[in-house]
Amino acid sequence: MKSLSAFWALVVMAGFAELGYVTLNISAMPVYLREVVGLGESTITVVGSVFLLVEAIFRAPMGMLSDHIGRRRLIVLGPLLTVFTSLATLVASHPLHFIALRALDGLGAAMLWPAVYAAIGDSVPPHKRAWAMSFLNMTYMSGIALGPLAGGLANDLTGAKQASFYLTACLFTVATLIAWRFYPRDGRAPNSADGKSGEKLSLRAFLNALRIAPGHMLLAFVVFFGIGLIMLLVKLYAMDEFGVSETLFGVGLVAPALAIAALSLPLGRLADRLGRTRSIRLGLTLAAGVVWSVVAPSQPPLAWVLVAAALGAISFVLTFAAWMAELSEIDPERRGVMLGAAGTAQGVGSILGALLGGFLYEHVPLTLGDIAIPAHRTPFIGCALMLTLGSALSWLVLKRERATSIGG
Repeated sequence: MKSLSAFWALVVMAGFAELGYVTLNISAMPVYLREVVGLGESTITVVGSVFLLVEAIFRAPMGMLSDHIGRRRLIVLGPLLTVFTSLATLVASHPLHFIALRALDGLGAAMLWPAVYAAIGDSVPPHKRAWAMSFLNMTYMSGIALGPLAGGLANDLTGAKQASFYLTACLFTVATLIAWRFYPRDGRAPNSADGKSGEKLSLRAFLNALRIAPGHMLLAFVVFFGIGLIMLLVKLYAMDEFGVSETLFGVGLVAPALAIAALSLPLGRLADRLGRTRSIRLGLTLAAGVVWSVVAPSQPPLAWVLVAAALGAISFVLTFAAWMAELSEIDPERRGVMLGAAGTAQGVGSILGALLGGFLYEHVPLTLGDIAIPAHRTPFIGCALMLTLGSALSWLVLKRERATSIGG
C-alpha cells in the first residue's frame, strides 16, 4: 500500500510540475521576453536553451545522487527552486539575469525528473513499466494541453504579460508541497554501507553508463536535437504564421492534448504488448511522417496542423513510454544513473537544436528552385530530417526485446 500511495503522489506531483514547466517555458517566457523585454527570437532561444543546457549537464549527476541519497530530497527541492525563479523573473531586466534564472530552473528540472522516473521504475515490476511510465506521459500531455491556455488566459485576462509567472509560482508550490507531504522517504541514506556510494557519484559511473549503451545515447541525442529545433518556437510560429492570439493558441491545444492524455494509459499498455523496440520504431516513424506533412512551402491548412499535432502527440506518447521503460531495464541496479545519462544526451541534443532553431527561424529562409520557404518554417524541416534519422537509427541500435541487464 505504501508503494501504491507513493506512486500516485508522484503522478499528481508530476502533473503540477509539468503544467508549470510548460506554462513557464513554452507560454510565459517567449512572449514576455519578446513583447515586454524586447528581445529577438535568437536571444529568446539562447535564454531558453540555458535551461536545457543546465538540465542536460546535471541530469546524470542528479540521477546518481538520487541513487545515493534517495529520490525524495531531489523531488522536493527541484520544483521549489522554480517557485523562486518564477517570481525573480519579474524583477530581472538584463539578459544575463534571465540566463541565470533559467539556469536555476534547469538545475531544478535535473533534480526532479531523473528522480521521478527512477522512483516510478522502482515502484512497478518490469512487465508493467511502460504502462507506469505512461502516467507521466499523461501528465506531460495534460501540461501541453493546459499550459499554453493557462498562461495565455492569465496574460490576456489581466492584460499583463507578468501574470503567467505568478501562476507558475503557484503550480510549483503545490508540486513541492505534494512531494514533501505524500511521497515517503525511500530508505536510502548518505554514506551507505554498501561500499558503492562513491562509485555511484563519480564521473566513472557516468562514463560507464555511456559505455554500456552508446547507441541509446546517440539515438536520444538525434531525436531530441530534432525536437529542440522547434520546441521553443511553436507558440511564436502559430502567432506569426496564423496570427492567433495567446488564448486562441492555448484553446487550440486543449482538445487534442487532453484526448492524447486520455489515450496515454491504453498506449502504455499497447507499448507493453508490442514490445519496447517495436513501439519505439513505430512511434518515431509516425512522428517523422507527421512533421514532413506540415513543412510544405505554402502555408499548411490550420485544420491539418491541428490533426498533425494530435498524431504527433500519439507518436510521442507511444515512443516515450517504451523509451523510458527501455532505459530503466538496461541496468536496474543503477536506474538513476542510466536515466540521468540518457537525460543528459537528450538535453544536449535539445540545447543544440534550440540554439540552431532560433537562428534558422530568424535568419535562414530557403530557396528550392522557384520555391521560396520563409525562415520561420526552416526549423521544422530540420526537425523532420532529424526524426527520420532517428527512426533509421532505431533499427540499428535497438534489439528485439532486450531483456538483459548490464551484460546485454
